Amino acid sequence: MARARGRGAGRWLSPKAPPLYRSSGQHRYLPQITADARRVVARKLERAVQVRFTDIACEVHTREGIVKAKPGDAIITGTGGEQWRVSRTRFAEKYRPQPPLEAGLPGVYLSLKYWIHAVPMKKSFEVLLADGESRLSGRAGDWLVDYGDGSLGVVSPAIFATTYEILDRRARAERRPMALHQIIQRLLLTGADLDLPGAPAVPNAPAALQPLIDAVEEPHRVFDTRALVYGHRYRSGFWAIYLLSAVAVLCAMLPLALGWDSARYRMHTFAGLWALNEVVLIGIVTAIYWLGHRRDWQGQWLHARTTAELTWYLPMLAPLLDPTAPASEPNWYERVFDPGQHLRDASDVTSLCVRCEPLVRGLQASVWSSPDFVSAYGQWSIEILEQQRHYHHRNAIKQHALLHRVHRLNGALFGLTAVGALMHLAIHSLWLSLVTTFFPALGASLHGALAQSETYRVGATSERLVAELGVAIARIRATLEQPGLASDFAPARDAIKAAMALLLEEHQNWHLLIRPHDLPLA
Repeated sequence: MARARGRGAGRWLSPKAPPLYRSSGQHRYLPQITADARRVVARKLERAVQVRFTDIACEVHTREGIVKAKPGDAIITGTGGEQWRVSRTRFAEKYRPQPPLEAGLPGVYLSLKYWIHAVPMKKSFEVLLADGESRLSGRAGDWLVDYGDGSLGVVSPAIFATTYEILDRRARAERRPMALHQIIQRLLLTGADLDLPGAPAVPNAPAALQPLIDAVEEPHRVFDTRALVYGHRYRSGFWAIYLLSAVAVLCAMLPLALGWDSARYRMHTFAGLWALNEVVLIGIVTAIYWLGHRRDWQGQWLHARTTAELTWYLPMLAPLLDPTAPASEPNWYERVFDPGQHLRDASDVTSLCVRCEPLVRGLQASVWSSPDFVSAYGQWSIEILEQQRHYHHRNAIKQHALLHRVHRLNGALFGLTAVGALMHLAIHSLWLSLVTTFFPALGASLHGALAQSETYRVGATSERLVAELGVAIARIRATLEQPGLASDFAPARDAIKAAMALLLEEHQNWHLLIRPHDLPLA
């Protein structure tokens, strides 16, 4: 008994210490945080902050604890008066001076967009910063933030809500069921003989590019998931609008066809239910249109898809940058190409380029002097292009099959309508009236949905790209097989650059194809 009391007293007098999270100092997210089921992926919002640079070693007093600053470190004051320290080596990756202020001088800076992993903590905890000395204390409800550059932080709920935008929750990253438009298209293609090509080999990246690939993997995944969500909402939205409109016509005609409109029929008292169904369907159509327009499903889809695509190609683009040119233009695409205006507005990609600039500067010093790297880089580029070619090949087959199936279905519907109209001349039946109203409405809805999705033009574009990408792949392969590759890398570089220009042009054409719809849904 005495021993038991001794243990209990020991636990009471020595409460368990809060968990300690240590900053790694390496460019990667902490596995302990990425594996947490509560983890979210968030993006830092652009905010104007006041910055000064300390000339001496000092201490910064924050809500979470005292942080030691070294000479040259930035001391930042937020909009709420809160202060924090950013090391000199990390500052340029996260902040840009507001014109006409020059970099390195105190004044107003703009915080760049970058991605973090964050976990809402249920209990108190502590964080050891990358300097190995400063320690922060977090309370229950605070966010444990992993900045992805080897540093951790503690952010209060109020500051987190005004500083970060949550893009993706871990639970949402799991496999989702098929969206409505996918279910409809699968039903329309039931029984179709689709001769789809097999999947190509998985690209094998050069080892020198792996750190850059790792750096862009998480932002790409987040925006790719976001693009899928809003793409499904937008396309399912206009399919639902068209088809529900046809069903509303059916509800309007069924009371007449069933005879419920007659007072002598025993189901006459329920005739109003069909009118109620019609009103409900019209309300659902209106709600879908209003939500899609207000929340800009189409615009969100286009922005996320553009960001995801441009992010994915950054490692392929990096070796094409001129190592002798100053990094005056932060966006790599604008350094190498002359992209369309919608690519110039990709601020998330620009922020990622700024953050990855140190990785590229270290890469450029050696890669083009190694024939082995050029050969591996060229082969990797071919494998990426083969993936794109495979995607467009499958897309062209599916789009053409869908177009052909809907055309046949519409032909049958309008044929039955014509037969019903002719029969109606001799046989006066309300069921024939139903046929001659609902079938044309359904056919028009299917045609409208295909027109809204640009099925024909998307299929034709994919078919053209299959041929053009084949030519680009053959050109790269030919340059890699030239005997002078070890001494002259220019042909290989030019061939890969031309292939990337083709991908950018394809994406811009897709963007211009989808965006001009005056009515974002239907």
